[in-house]
Amino acid sequence: MDIINKFFNQLSVNGIEFIPRHTNHEIWNDEFAQLDYQPVEYTADMIDYQNAYLSQNGSKTADLSIIILSGGKACGLWLLTAVETNDQLKLTSLGQPILAPLFLDSTTRKIRKRFCSNAMNCLIAFSEIGFHGPLVTYQGPIGINRETVLTDWYRQGMEHEATVSVRHEMYIDLSLSLDEIRSHYRKSYKPFINKGLREWGHGILTSSNIDKKQWNQFKYLHEVVSGRVTRDDSTWDMQYRMVSSGIAFLVMLHDPDTNELVGGGFFQNTRDEGLYSVAAYDRSLFDKPLGHVVQQLAINHMKSLGLKWYKIGEKQYSHDSFEVSKKEVDISKFKEGFCTDMICKFELSFPKTEK
Repeated sequence: MDIINKFFNQLSVNGIEFIPRHTNHEIWNDEFAQLDYQPVEYTADMIDYQNAYLSQNGSKTADLSIIILSGGKACGLWLLTAVETNDQLKLTSLGQPILAPLFLDSTTRKIRKRFCSNAMNCLIAFSEIGFHGPLVTYQGPIGINRETVLTDWYRQGMEHEATVSVRHEMYIDLSLSLDEIRSHYRKSYKPFINKGLREWGHGILTSSNIDKKQWNQFKYLHEVVSGRVTRDDSTWDMQYRMVSSGIAFLVMLHDPDTNELVGGGFFQNTRDEGLYSVAAYDRSLFDKPLGHVVQQLAINHMKSLGLKWYKIGEKQYSHDSFEVSKKEVDISKFKEGFCTDMICKFELSFPKTEK
């Protein structure tokens, strides 16, 4: 895409000092390791996986992510992806609304504020170099001390006449004891979990016991449940390598009589955060406690890893302003029964960028 050169030139014109991620992977990884809080979305493996996944679904992608500099020294990261679908080019973060930049803890408020101001100017100008709107961005990651802090990113967006809608992200606070976490569960879940733990054989596939045969069982179950092959082997292999590298794990449930896999959940993690990614359950056993047990085992494992937060997913409401299916509402209601905290995620839209 020649949009890459146009995009980076636009950043430079607006006074942003940077180096691109796609030619500086090692520097990106070094700076990510220094973040005070490490979200899964910003990991190199997640970026590579999502780009591959989008490409398999008919989109062309380009990694426009940058390492933010100040005086030649790295001070932050910004995850950006150009996605072209049906001849329409959009600026995103891995196909979703643009994530706010992340800064190293040592970065001064003055530098953060200046970058956010310059970057917002760029976002508004990007429609002139081929991106189509509406342009949408999120305010930022989980707030410090569970407070919703209106960041410089948010404030600069409002200065550019953004309209705001509220989304809701569900988390589990892994600093709590297991008993405290369980005290937040929906009352009906506890007997399901206890029954399921007795009823199913279970295990966790990690880097210490990685096994391709068991992984392929999960892959096959996912295809059977989906009724088709939803993606090719390359993305499955990428997820397998995540497990092998210790940045993901697979929770598995087996029928104790036949040893057949009846359910499983794939979870990614950084030093700080766990993320619920992919799950598959035998459709003939939907009246059985499968998902409840997978979540409990995943939470136990995340606690053992010393993670801070488990990002379980977005809470969907049928009356939300954006389109949402009944299935999505039902799934999020199930997840909500586990969460300890729900955090506002402000979505900023710039309709003036539409062409």
